[in-house]
Amino acid sequence: MNYDSVTKHIPWVMQSLYNPKILESTSLQEIRDAFRIDQLKGKSWLLNQLENIDRKTSILVVGSWFGFTSYCLFKMGFNNITETDPDSRLELMSRIINQEIPNFKHLNDDVNDLDLSSYDLIINTSCEHIIDNRWFDSIKSGTCVALQSTNLKGHDHTNTVENLKVMEMKYPLNLQYSDKLELNETYSRFMLIGTKP
Repeated sequence: MNYDSVTKHIPWVMQSLYNPKILESTSLQEIRDAFRIDQLKGKSWLLNQLENIDRKTSILVVGSWFGFTSYCLFKMGFNNITETDPDSRLELMSRIINQEIPNFKHLNDDVNDLDLSSYDLIINTSCEHIIDNRWFDSIKSGTCVALQSTNLKGHDHTNTVENLKVMEMKYPLNLQYSDKLELNETYSRFMLIGTKP
């Protein structure tokens, strides 16, 4: 898979690390994990499928981590971007990376506590980290949704899926896209894009 569409932004991330406060709130190991090759492949896969979305779309990125997905969306031409991650440690780096985005919003909220009705597109590439589907059930009908999950077991993966069919049943959508990305011999990522019925 060609993932140049995201790797070209890595120099900006490296530039952001000159802010010494970043390593006061997170570790180099976590930053390394966030930008490893499998993570970048998953982001590129997502962004390639969103190429035809109207650039005026109001977007919520769920489980935003360091905010790199938001930055990549901005570089694609999207300007109405909100992200949320309940881990407040991550806000500083995200705000530094995304400082160019007009009206950018970073929330330190659990997605289950948010009103999702004002967003046209909800992106959640970390479904495996959210223990239940209350947030998904609260999405209004007609909203575009882009989801990724995995079958990789881990201490913080509380809601994995075994395969694409299970994911389609767990998150029912009027599907526009459904596929899997084989990352190595041990696990896959799965992605659904569609509208909430």
